[in-house]
Amino acid sequence: MKTKKSCKEQVSLLTLSLAILGSINGYAAVTHFGIDGLNGQEPMELYADSLEIRDKEGIAVFNGDVSVMQGERLLRTSKLVIYYNKAHITGGINQLRRQSIFPEKIGSTDIQKVEALGEVYIKMAKQTATGDKAIFDGQSNMIILTGNNVVLTDGDNVAQGCILTANMKTGKASLEGCKTPRKKNRVSIILESSSKNGR
Repeated sequence: MKTKKSCKEQVSLLTLSLAILGSINGYAAVTHFGIDGLNGQEPMELYADSLEIRDKEGIAVFNGDVSVMQGERLLRTSKLVIYYNKAHITGGINQLRRQSIFPEKIGSTDIQKVEALGEVYIKMAKQTATGDKAIFDGQSNMIILTGNNVVLTDGDNVAQGCILTANMKTGKASLEGCKTPRKKNRVSIILESSSKNGR
């Protein structure tokens, strides 16, 4: 059942979505696949065809052509689900509106997990990552991007696989190949020569 909320309550959920970009950027900074630092001063915009707030469950669902933008960072997906801990949000959505929006809020007692589902596209300056599903798990500080063809692009350099896992605290990341009955589990990487890149 969809619940109608005031414009102020809907805007407060936009604040939660910034944590997604912060987490992505946290991963990007440690793997050198993105922009170092998150500028919280830049305006953040979120667009979706619909918003459903399930306050009793602690879930906010953005559906349909979801787009989250802040500066040079962009996240696009078909569906965005934010899970927050109702036990620690006694004031409901109004309390979340007053919360800090810095990346460390994912994994706090407030925001537990964020899921991007369907045609996930992440862009930071010249770097992009695509897949079918992204999970930003605050409890484990892990980002997992999965799909039949997960592609990481940095300029002319391209890495492909099926499961990208990154630890936001340690900076360790791994890319696994696709599992098929007849093929070995392999990762594909294309690195352009430094002379072509002007280095």
